[in-house]
Amino acid sequence: MFDQSCLWLLNLVTAAISVLAIREIFTVIGLSRDYTIIIPTMIFVPILPIIGFTPMWEFFWYIYTIIIFLNLIFVKDVQIDRLFTVYTMSIIISFCLFKIVALRDYSQEYGSFYVFLALMIAWMSDTGAYFCGKLLGKNKLCPEISPKKTIEGFIGGIITCLISVVLVSVIFNNFMFSEKHKINYYLILILGLTGSLISSFGDLCFSAIKRKYHVKDFGNIMPGHGGILDRFDSVIFVVPYVYIFIKFIHIII
Repeated sequence: MFDQSCLWLLNLVTAAISVLAIREIFTVIGLSRDYTIIIPTMIFVPILPIIGFTPMWEFFWYIYTIIIFLNLIFVKDVQIDRLFTVYTMSIIISFCLFKIVALRDYSQEYGSFYVFLALMIAWMSDTGAYFCGKLLGKNKLCPEISPKKTIEGFIGGIITCLISVVLVSVIFNNFMFSEKHKINYYLILILGLTGSLISSFGDLCFSAIKRKYHVKDFGNIMPGHGGILDRFDSVIFVVPYVYIFIKFIHIII
C-alpha cells in the first residue's frame, strides 16, 4: 500500500505527466505562439489530478471552456480544428490520467494493487507486443496507421499481459496485503485480456494522430523511447477501463 506521506506525490507526478503530455500535443499540431490557448490549457490540465473531481474542478472546467471558446470570437484567424483538438485532448488526458489517483483512492487496502494492475496491463502489453513483434513479426496488424505493428506482436502483447497480471496479483496477495485474500484469477485474466485489447486500441489511436501530423514520436523527453505520450498513450485508455471494471466487478473477495 502507498505510505500516507507519499499520497500527494502520486497526485503531483500525475499532474506533471498531464502537463508534459498536453505540451507534446501543442508541438505536434503546431501551436507555438497561440498563448490564448496554450496558457489556460497548461493551467487547467494539472488541476484535476491535484484536487480531484470536485465542484471546484467543475468551476475551473467551466471557466476554461469559456476562455477557450472566446478565442472563436476575439482571436483573428483562429484555427478551429486545432482549438478543438487541444480542448478535447486536455479533458481526455487530465481526466483519464486522474483515474490513476482515483484507483489509489478507491480502496485504502487495495488501492496500490489496482494502480499497479492498471499500469502493468498497459505497459506489459506494449512491451510484449514490441519484443514479440521484433522477434516473430511477419504479418502487419494495421499498416496504414502503424507499419511496424504486427499480428504476432499483438498476440505476444496479450500473452505477456496475462502473465504479468497474474504475477502481480500473486505477489500482492502473498506479500503486500495485510492478510491473504481470495483473488478471483478468472476475473483477473478477463481484465488482463480485455485491458490488453484496449491498450492496443489506445496505442493505435495515438499512432493515428502521429500519422496525421507526420511525426514519428510525440517528443524526445526519453531518448530512444519518444515522449511522454508515447509511453502513456495506452495508459490513458486502460486506467479508466480498470477503474470501471473494479467498480462493477469484485476481483477480490
